[in-house]
Amino acid sequence: MSGMTTGDGDAGGRLFPDDLDGVDPVAAVILADACRAIAAYPDLVAVGALFTAAERVPGGWRIVCDCDPVPQGARELLGFHLDDLAAPAGGAAGRELRAMAGAVQDEARDEVTAAGRRFRVVRIEQLVRTGPDGPEPPRPTDLDPRPGADGRGGMGGAGGMGGGLGRLDGLLPDEQHAPEIATAELLCQVLDAAARVGPEPSGAFLTPLSLAPAFTVAERYEGRWRPVGRLHGTPGLARDALATYFRHVVPAVERPDGADLAGYAEAAGLMSDGSRRNGIEVAGRRFRVVRIERITLMGPDGPEPPRPTDFDAR
Repeated sequence: MSGMTTGDGDAGGRLFPDDLDGVDPVAAVILADACRAIAAYPDLVAVGALFTAAERVPGGWRIVCDCDPVPQGARELLGFHLDDLAAPAGGAAGRELRAMAGAVQDEARDEVTAAGRRFRVVRIEQLVRTGPDGPEPPRPTDLDPRPGADGRGGMGGAGGMGGGLGRLDGLLPDEQHAPEIATAELLCQVLDAAARVGPEPSGAFLTPLSLAPAFTVAERYEGRWRPVGRLHGTPGLARDALATYFRHVVPAVERPDGADLAGYAEAAGLMSDGSRRNGIEVAGRRFRVVRIERITLMGPDGPEPPRPTDFDAR
């Protein structure tokens, strides 16, 4: 066999090399899924950055705190993390960590070194893929635990349309393992999306690294899709939030008539029935669970820090 392709509609062309012995089958399936998504949802739209903090460790940078929508929020979280490290460290190391906690918060530093450890505030780009039918829903390969016996998402439900920015656990590795063609395609799309909303990133950070996606709920309104909920770590949590909105918020706040009220109750049941549906129409309204890609740009010295043009709270 000379090679393998995914057939019609494959945006990435040949996905697997002739020698399949060295191919990680899970990574190959995820790559094939990503290529199908690029074909079906070819446009990438920047929807705002998040910020977190990471520590330099062997092999890369380890994320150490939650995400925040502004750099100063990530600095505050990093300061709390340094304070937490200071207590058990004690002595000179503890004093140095505590001093750097104050410096990163009060002096708007995006990188500090304390007690021989190096920390950096990291910029994460959020993007949504769109196509002819609207924004991209969750992919088959996205982590999506099955609902429990009570019909709720495997990681628990969120009240209302709540949730949070969440934490991106894991390592930002020095070495990238994505195929060069996939990395180049992603970089081009990220740069194009960034150019549409502001200045492009520095040339020092031109290696995109895909992080775990987030999920939210969007509603079709006046010909456009608009987000109506917060970010969630899994599609199931976003479905739970939408079901809770239908079941509790709509009757208490929007007070629809009897027929529509019954429709919302039925829609809540459908979003909670374990079928993992990602879209629903009710009372003339259309909702969809939407996938949000999260990407950081890497350079020779690590991940991209905040850009001078990013809105800050100072």
